[in-house]
Amino acid sequence: MEKTYQNVSYFVVVILAFVIWGFYRTYFGLFPSFNGITTVQHFHGFMMLSWFAMLIVQPFLIRYKKYQLHRNLGKVSYVLVPLLLLSVFLVTKGQFQRLAPTIPKEQNIAGLALNLPDIFAFGALYILALVYKKNSAYHMRYMIATAFLMLGPGVGRAMIIYGGVPFPLAIEYSLLLTDALAIGFIIYDAINKRPYKPYLVTLGILVAMHLIWQFQLSAPWQAFAGKFSQLFF
Repeated sequence: MEKTYQNVSYFVVVILAFVIWGFYRTYFGLFPSFNGITTVQHFHGFMMLSWFAMLIVQPFLIRYKKYQLHRNLGKVSYVLVPLLLLSVFLVTKGQFQRLAPTIPKEQNIAGLALNLPDIFAFGALYILALVYKKNSAYHMRYMIATAFLMLGPGVGRAMIIYGGVPFPLAIEYSLLLTDALAIGFIIYDAINKRPYKPYLVTLGILVAMHLIWQFQLSAPWQAFAGKFSQLFF
């Protein structure tokens, strides 16, 4: 493993801490009764925590030269990632259906800009990690980039709950933070003369997600997300 990335597991732990902080009052803090929490939400939470566990453990296995165990555990992701994406889909579907009777259809479709792109973004980064699995530098960076996607929801929710930040501003700030994180990793790798292309690709995906949120009421998004919801929700 590259020396500059030997402690990357601790970076993932920090992101996990932000996620737990953001979701403490609405999920983790409800342990053990979890009153009001649905099976779908539990499924989603378990899948996300499982992915965090993999992102934390895998770099340590490489660091301590447990290569075969690393490869075997990596094969678990072939099942874990589809289930994780399914959990995001089910949470998004449930929220859409719950809000359908209470808000205008256009607004409900616009709200899909918050979660629906995550499915495609996470899937794209994971597929790229698999494509470059024989290029350890690229593979590692695309895997790390999947953690970027998890930072925004935790930070955004924390700003709303603990800081009283209005919902639209909290989302905007969390998206900007995620963009800045990718830029920071690009600069870090460029300075250390390491391959930063995966983070450039990641930044492109994050900017696309940011633009979708900005233009959630635009005709293209309304058409795409409206058709998607009609077919799958």
